Amino acid sequence: MLVLLLVGLLVRDEAALRDTFSKEIKAKEAAKRVEAVKKLAGAKEEKTIELLAHSLKDADLSVRKAAAEAIEGSTDGGGKAIKPLGTILVDKKEEIDLRMACAKALSKARYKSEAFPYFFETINSIEAEERHFYKFGAEVTGILDKYIGKSFGAGKQTADRWGEWWTDNKKAITEEDEKKRKDWKEKKE
Repeated sequence: MLVLLLVGLLVRDEAALRDTFSKEIKAKEAAKRVEAVKKLAGAKEEKTIELLAHSLKDADLSVRKAAAEAIEGSTDGGGKAIKPLGTILVDKKEEIDLRMACAKALSKARYKSEAFPYFFETINSIEAEERHFYKFGAEVTGILDKYIGKSFGAGKQTADRWGEWWTDNKKAITEEDEKKRKDWKEKKE
């Protein structure tokens, strides 16, 4: 009996969580919206991931950061969060902490061919006069290194080396991702 109770607690009813979220995300107080987002952490269903990705557009920075962190701890089988995370990652006008949270979440993306371009654009777009982005660029490069399983250091030639690597490997990684997506869709059905 105790085992069944524990299993019941471990199995989440994401549909019920989404219903609750839909009400709580409308709260005026950002702290309540943050709590609503955090309840969706660990999500596995596409509809839930879409809600989290939509929360990346919240007016409050703390809600947006919580959404990125919740996505990082979730399973995005359909890749629904890749573009919203990547869009923030490459946007130099966004808060660095939010961009870093998006980089971490993006490093959990299943489809590397879709996520890599955002990492590459982020590190490649840092200009010599943008010294305030150097540390951030090095941290994003470190995340990319772990994500891909390869490192080109964090120097002046790093972006060029990653660009060459992408030219050489894009086709194979894209084909691998297509197979992963096909397998995911078959399991989903």
